[in-house]
Amino acid sequence: MTNFDGAVARNAGGGPKLELHFSSGWPALTEALKQPGSPLKGFFADLFPNTKTVFQRYKDSVGALVVPASTEALGGGMGTVGGAFDWLVDFLLCPHPDLHLPAVGAGRCGHRMPRALAELAGILATRAPSEDTRGGQDRVSEFDGPHAGTAVDPELLARGCWALALLTELGRGVAIERSPLAAVDPTTVTGHHLLDMASSVALDQLAALRRQAEAVLLPALAGYVGRWAISPTFDGSVLLNADADLIAAGTLVEIKTLLGSKRKDGSRYATLDSQTLFQMIGYVLLDFQDAFKIREIMLFNARYGHVATWPVHDLLSGLAGHPVDLAATRTEFRTFLLSGAKPRAWVRSTPAKPD
Repeated sequence: MTNFDGAVARNAGGGPKLELHFSSGWPALTEALKQPGSPLKGFFADLFPNTKTVFQRYKDSVGALVVPASTEALGGGMGTVGGAFDWLVDFLLCPHPDLHLPAVGAGRCGHRMPRALAELAGILATRAPSEDTRGGQDRVSEFDGPHAGTAVDPELLARGCWALALLTELGRGVAIERSPLAAVDPTTVTGHHLLDMASSVALDQLAALRRQAEAVLLPALAGYVGRWAISPTFDGSVLLNADADLIAAGTLVEIKTLLGSKRKDGSRYATLDSQTLFQMIGYVLLDFQDAFKIREIMLFNARYGHVATWPVHDLLSGLAGHPVDLAATRTEFRTFLLSGAKPRAWVRSTPAKPD
């Protein structure tokens, strides 16, 4: 585990279960940060301009790529691999993660798909999702951690997580016709049909990523005793659609399967970019009332088997170039989100050329 810029601060914090309807003014946090000319990214860049040192230290701390991408077709996109791995980690942390978002995707398919999802939940020895999918909001699973994870057979779990990832994509708005699930007959689909969606190539990827989670992430989290939350949303999520991967006793944990950048010889090396950095900071700032008592950020990149941690105060102060008042910065962020900024007018205007 790499610790940057000071001692690790651990707090046995937590927060209330939040069930929020997201507003339609801003897109999701991750999507907003991707857009060219994003005012949201500009807000973070203005507040936290000193990113170069953090990026360089992160790059220097990471070793070689451990889990390369497959050269064969997966039967889904690279995003599906990441999504399936997120679900797999959820099951390794707690045997009953909330399946609300896949239920939203199943509801979009209609017919027998919601029932098939309930059957899949039974096969995975977890709770069936609620039939209430109002608003499509994420819901949070909270428990006292660390917690023993699932005992489901590893291949069966991987197959189930692949199906959950495909349904989650639909729940997040991916068009059904762009999903591999478009090839499934929703009038006859069963939970076992969903298990068959994962290719052998996809299963190999998930098995390799799981080994890194078990060897690196789970031991790193073993000492974080307190209130844990899987897929937590924040009180600020009503303004900016955002749900994190995990909060473990006051530590925000972001889980990635990024390949990094490519060298001239074709080899890969890990990088930390502004999108990922600002995404993690965004989660911290959206906790307007400090409900989760986030005092540390952890980033796990499974493809490199690497964990990095930053104390929140040290990270924000270093990026800003001066001491940062977290409560005041959260208030400033909330004011920005409510200020009438035009979140869908992404391309900033350019000054007119002189005559």
